[in-house]
Amino acid sequence: MVTLEALNALAGDCLLLRYPGPDGTERLWIIDGGPKRDGAKNLYVWRDVLLPRLKEINPAQRLPVALGMVSHIDDDHINGIQKLTDKLRNATASQPKDVEFARFWFNSFDDLVGPKPASAAGEAATASLQSLVDPANVPGVDDEHATMIMQSVPQGNSLASDLRALNLQGNKPVGGFIAATKGQKKIPIDGAQVTILGPLQGRLDKLREEWAKALSKPDKPGRQAALQSLFLPASKQDKSVPNLSSIVVLVEIGNRKLLLTGDAHGDDIVTAWQDDLDMGTQPVKIDLLKMPHHGSIRNCTARFLTFFLADHYVFSADGKYDNPDPPTVEAVVKLHGDRGIKMYFTNEDVTWSASYTLEKGGKKVGNLKDLLASLHQAYPGAWKETFRAKTDKSVVVTLP
Repeated sequence: MVTLEALNALAGDCLLLRYPGPDGTERLWIIDGGPKRDGAKNLYVWRDVLLPRLKEINPAQRLPVALGMVSHIDDDHINGIQKLTDKLRNATASQPKDVEFARFWFNSFDDLVGPKPASAAGEAATASLQSLVDPANVPGVDDEHATMIMQSVPQGNSLASDLRALNLQGNKPVGGFIAATKGQKKIPIDGAQVTILGPLQGRLDKLREEWAKALSKPDKPGRQAALQSLFLPASKQDKSVPNLSSIVVLVEIGNRKLLLTGDAHGDDIVTAWQDDLDMGTQPVKIDLLKMPHHGSIRNCTARFLTFFLADHYVFSADGKYDNPDPPTVEAVVKLHGDRGIKMYFTNEDVTWSASYTLEKGGKKVGNLKDLLASLHQAYPGAWKETFRAKTDKSVVVTLP
């Protein structure tokens, strides 16, 4: 049996994948760790959700983890994992390790942008990469999400340092930077087979080109504006560099297929499948799809939603930044509701900043529960939804 748990990671992602290994004993993966503390809810994802859930799974110390992974540098994905690796790094006899990672996958910001280009101008030539993307040094960044992404660069550096201290650097067994590359083979991980679908090498090449251009601007205001543009997503499609650099994996365990997408853009994933990896152009049947970027409509296109045909759709979000976006939820039901799909939500108390008018029927709704009730009227069928119970730490998908 294969189980994916989407923990209550507030506005972020924190996933646990469990399955039987070749020897019959259970394997566990931890993918992302949720954001920093939510003051209003007084919740630390890593301390109050992730660690307690791991101890429920196995009360013994040093729970073995076959693979740890951070999809990309963004606080709502990296924060909890970095807190955990810091705790492991500083474990003592009186406070032993909570888990033991066999391997870890992570692309740091320094890995993404590569060495500082020789064309770097002015103080950019000697400044640290971290200081160059510090929001305090890039004035005018008033987008909260962009600011959090920029602030996650030092978190990524800290995580990379922790991984080196724990001898988990290098993205074993990949042996270097993780990206979708032509001719790659499936990567075996303790009974699972992994295909890397993101980030796209072309995206990375473009990032490094734009990064070099930004640092070569002759004046500081020009550099600041160029750097800011790399972190601010466009209004209709997500073009934020860290999101588009998300590690995306197709995990095959027996005859089960799970697509884990981070905050990648859906079209990039299709492009990787069809063009970069030449895996076929016909729609693909999968068991589970973790919705990109918490169900943001900027990342979910019709091309993506009609190419990957899942039985189970997982939304990890709590309404922040209006995620999951109501048009995304309606699109999933409109395109796939007649197949008897099931959607899973980590939080049901989601209210949007503005009401949404259904494409079919024209009813206005302001929250997730009303949206789903209206969708059942507009698109009757066998499709279902389920929410994480308030007393539970996760919403669980079980694939027999």
